[in-house]
Amino acid sequence: MVLKRSLRVVIGIPAAFAANLAGDRAGMSVMPGWHGAVALARQVRAPVPRPMPYPLRMPPFQDTTTPAGRLRGGVARLLRVAGHPLLLAGALALWWMLGQDGIALLATLATMLLLMELLERLVPALPAWRLGIAARLRLLGVYLFGLAVSAALLATYESFLPAALEPLRTRVGAVLWPQSWPWLLQALVLYFASDLIYYWVHRAIHASALLWRLTGHGFHHGFRNLHALNAGSNHPFELVLVVLPLVLLAALTGAPGDAVGAAGVLLLFNSMLAHSNLAMATPVFSLLFTASHQHRRHHSAVFEDSNSNYACAAIGWDRLFGTYSEGPVAQTGIGPRQPPVWRMYLLPFREPDDVDTVASRTREDR
Repeated sequence: MVLKRSLRVVIGIPAAFAANLAGDRAGMSVMPGWHGAVALARQVRAPVPRPMPYPLRMPPFQDTTTPAGRLRGGVARLLRVAGHPLLLAGALALWWMLGQDGIALLATLATMLLLMELLERLVPALPAWRLGIAARLRLLGVYLFGLAVSAALLATYESFLPAALEPLRTRVGAVLWPQSWPWLLQALVLYFASDLIYYWVHRAIHASALLWRLTGHGFHHGFRNLHALNAGSNHPFELVLVVLPLVLLAALTGAPGDAVGAAGVLLLFNSMLAHSNLAMATPVFSLLFTASHQHRRHHSAVFEDSNSNYACAAIGWDRLFGTYSEGPVAQTGIGPRQPPVWRMYLLPFREPDDVDTVASRTREDR
């Protein structure tokens, strides 16, 4: 009964207003304008409930009425303001303390993956993007496979690149490289230089249908609901290029192993943070280092939005070269649905008919 009377009020006011307005125009003796509408509506007046200022079910980290809610709110605020540099520095420090070798890297990687899993469940930037167990296990399998391929490629490059580039390194690289700088500064130079190289590779891939297909870059963009594990969701064809810049710079410059290893750790874990479902926008820091909301834009399912923010590690290059953009992202991917993982490995050879990529657009223009 209350609902029925409320609906009569909601419908009655504009209807009464329209009737009065029509009467005014026709010269009829009707109560003028708004006052007449209100008077007529009072005949069916009923208490109208005030609108709720928030959704009935608030995201957990907005709930400040419980200790758990206050904890989540504090974590979310810390992440937004300072989480990016803290997590990146923490990963580097842990790797350093554990011995800076392959075992230390694997231990740091496992620790960071567990921490990111916890944070993405606790304070996700987009709660609707939470993944189920099956989806996470599939993504973890893709990540581990990509990690194994990357390790094999790195070993292959390191087996011949230093010797092949020795003449150039002796004459040019070793002379120009700032060997006397602290290892952390050298690592940062390698970090930004490596991402500058891949910025242009990445940009070329998005501009060329041939390179898009040859690298299988659609595999990386094909996933919906982006998470930290997506940092390793690359096609093996693309990993040939992804792992090359840092090892190439190391072989060319003769940079010390500590600096090269630290740069690799920073590149690896910033990629993880950039793909994460977390809200991080540290002032000043996000002008240079790629944050999650910036790289999420690059993975947008909207084709035009995805052709921006190519630097996965150093967003400053996009700002410098005019390819930076910001804005909301409703969904990631290359089409209205995510293909099965096995089907995505075949994207270099055949794309589904409903995708929107540089390759599909080139095909349609022919």
